[in-house]
Amino acid sequence: MDDVMKTLVSNLRGRCLFDVAMKTQIDGLISIQTGEVNDSCLEKFVKGGIVRIDTQDPIEAARRISEVIRGARKHGEVYVASDGDGLGGILSFVAHREGVDAIYTCFGESAVRLPPLKMDISDTKLRILEALEEESLNAVLLSRKVGISRAMVYKHLSALMDMGLVKQSQMFERYSITGAGKLVII
Repeated sequence: MDDVMKTLVSNLRGRCLFDVAMKTQIDGLISIQTGEVNDSCLEKFVKGGIVRIDTQDPIEAARRISEVIRGARKHGEVYVASDGDGLGGILSFVAHREGVDAIYTCFGESAVRLPPLKMDISDTKLRILEALEEESLNAVLLSRKVGISRAMVYKHLSALMDMGLVKQSQMFERYSITGAGKLVII
């Protein structure tokens, strides 16, 4: 049986990073950072690298993190560990969306494994979000573009609005994707 490479993608530092590395027995570490890059002792002993997120745009940051996770997945198992700061929240969200092997968060000085979360996003809802990413549309145009009845479009739109992924303008009853919706379809 081939050895599977285990990669940890993390923005953690210090004790929590060490704790997750020991729990997962990683082969590689990809450190996700904003601002100044500084090496920790652990980063010097494992394969991987440092990925700097230079943008203030959360959608672009999520895209970049998604690329990193997908790249690491090509080599084996992927684990993600994050803290509660802004980048950590996006890292955790993308990890759930990408279906990594395990997700950890730092609580105090210990790492806690989080249970997997599932978003109820059907293929049809994803197609609606993708159509709305291109332009704002009304229900009739969405129905044509996605290939479902107008009644089903309204049903899906209602659920997507409840999740905060789509918003409706009062003018012309057009629907558009929200920032959260853009995160879902990365």
